[in-house]
Amino acid sequence: MRPDHPLFSIIVPVFDAGAYLDRAIASVRTQTWTDFELILVDDGSTDDAMERACAIRDSRLRVIRQSNAGAPTALNRGVAAANGAYVALLDADDFWAPTKLECQRQHFLAHPEADLVFTGLVYVGADDEPLHLPPRRPAGCFTFEQLFADYVIGCSSSIAVRKSAMAIVGDFDEAFPYMYDLDFVLRLARSRPANVVGTPEPLTFYRRRCGQQTSDWRPMAHYWERIIAKHHSAENGDTELVCRANLNMHRYFAYLAYEQGDLAAAFSLLGAAFAMDPLRFAGDVRNWQVGMLCGVASILPKPVHQWLESRLRGTTVLGPATR
Repeated sequence: MRPDHPLFSIIVPVFDAGAYLDRAIASVRTQTWTDFELILVDDGSTDDAMERACAIRDSRLRVIRQSNAGAPTALNRGVAAANGAYVALLDADDFWAPTKLECQRQHFLAHPEADLVFTGLVYVGADDEPLHLPPRRPAGCFTFEQLFADYVIGCSSSIAVRKSAMAIVGDFDEAFPYMYDLDFVLRLARSRPANVVGTPEPLTFYRRRCGQQTSDWRPMAHYWERIIAKHHSAENGDTELVCRANLNMHRYFAYLAYEQGDLAAAFSLLGAAFAMDPLRFAGDVRNWQVGMLCGVASILPKPVHQWLESRLRGTTVLGPATR
């Protein structure tokens, strides 16, 4: 393929990414599949991360600058400038294993019906330390209904999309500063059957750290309601599907509230989830685990609570399979 038409266009929206951007760029430049362009979209950063990036000598790297307008706008700018047949997304604080693009290339070849291929992922902390949460290992085709009920993709950094499909589905919705990736994937999954494929190799490293946008459950909950309104109609939709999706999301929001130390909100969210469907709530062990963590956090000394949390993290996913 010609240098100006690489197989992959990698788009990284950047806003005050600090040292994390260095790690993200390094993980791209060490990919075993080298036919790509790397597009950094500077979304009005005020730190020196972009200056360090611009000093890198690599003909595959391009920089687009804009005033701060949010990640969806930055992604749309990157997609519009992309020359690749496939678009791979990468958040500035996440990073990839060296074989990530090669694996996705192979899956696109093996699944010509696929418009989106996403990898498994591993959770890491602020300093790349493992968080001892089991890696996500999705496999096979996923329908709109499955993704709406339980968003197994987890984070946008695991996604690669056929650019021709993006042209049909449309841009990232800039009215969604939160959950724009979920909205986009749901629109894509609805466009034709069997076009979202997961590969179980955990090749994306998703960083969870203090201060990141998705750590605050309140705006997430607001935009989740907007997702429901956009993708579900009461007269034609499946109310049971919405109930299952709400159960998963409320558990996730409860876990975020627990992480923030807002135990009252966490208990309230779990109670709301229980009220939606007591039998389904009781049948999902993840609900009991989040409830247990909230309970022990409210009564046990912090060292004991942290020990119990580490034990639970080592055995199963605490939050939903949604984020």
